[in-house]
Amino acid sequence: MYWCCTARGVPTRFFVPFFIELLLFVLLANCVLLKELVVRYFYLFAVLAETFIVAHSWFDQLEKHAHHIDQATYQCILRQYVCFAADSAPLIADDAIRSIPIVESGESLVSIEELAHPRIWVLEGDWLSRAHDVPEDIDPRGPLHGYVRASVAEALVRMVDELDRLASYFGYDSGDLEIALFEGLRDLGTQKELFDTKMAAIMAADPSLCYEDAYRKTSHWVSPYINNVPTHSTGAAIDICLWSNKKHAFCRMGRFNVGGSAAPTFTQDALSDDEINNRLLCICAATAAGFTNYVYEFWHFSYGDRYAAYWRCSDAQARYAQYGAL
Repeated sequence: MYWCCTARGVPTRFFVPFFIELLLFVLLANCVLLKELVVRYFYLFAVLAETFIVAHSWFDQLEKHAHHIDQATYQCILRQYVCFAADSAPLIADDAIRSIPIVESGESLVSIEELAHPRIWVLEGDWLSRAHDVPEDIDPRGPLHGYVRASVAEALVRMVDELDRLASYFGYDSGDLEIALFEGLRDLGTQKELFDTKMAAIMAADPSLCYEDAYRKTSHWVSPYINNVPTHSTGAAIDICLWSNKKHAFCRMGRFNVGGSAAPTFTQDALSDDEINNRLLCICAATAAGFTNYVYEFWHFSYGDRYAAYWRCSDAQARYAQYGAL
């Protein structure tokens, strides 16, 4: 926790003792209505203070590592953070993303297994359950989940180099970290299964939702397959986690591959110091390697797709994606 954050320019460390003293005074008084009023306002203040604290901790951590990354990487991550905090970061299938044209490059697919990099591998077998909190968190995958576009594979190799370069600043050793891929290419049949399952769960949890609202809420977590080109179907997207050889454990960043309030990279949910540290290391290394993070899922990155074009090219008229659906 960072108690040096400010609320309208006044440090919360001055607010907290004052409110505690006021609350104690009122509780000793004999006015029931005043007690209830102050207790409610104290609770509201605590919630707001927590929001400011978490927001400032993300910004402080990013500033702490600003001189460890190049300017373009820093500006990209900062812009994503600011837009997310302002609730203006687009969803993966918003009109601002879907309107970006695709100019298919014809680039081939590469198997991560055949890439044979000793520190880039696909989660299979027992590793799947180790990377997820519970078996129910493991989504279905298609037969080509270990394949990505050639440039994506090259970016993964660069990301390993970036992890080595940044390791000591984040409490790791060079050569310690490896990239574990859950999924690359996803066929449209699997995409439809994931979307329909998520939408059914959302509608079951809140029967009052109309179809349109449930569809948009589902699109927050799973890219639609209707009138859209899902980024995983292009071979441009990856879902990854980091493995530490030294600790013999996956680097904790939160519940992997599960939507919810803790899934966004810069979530306002309470995270441990390790989780914040590991998320920032991952996004710094990935962004420096050429990837772009989907800000609503800390594990999802892409290269050369529409979402990457949105964040990487400041000129909206010049944006284009280089990969279409396969």
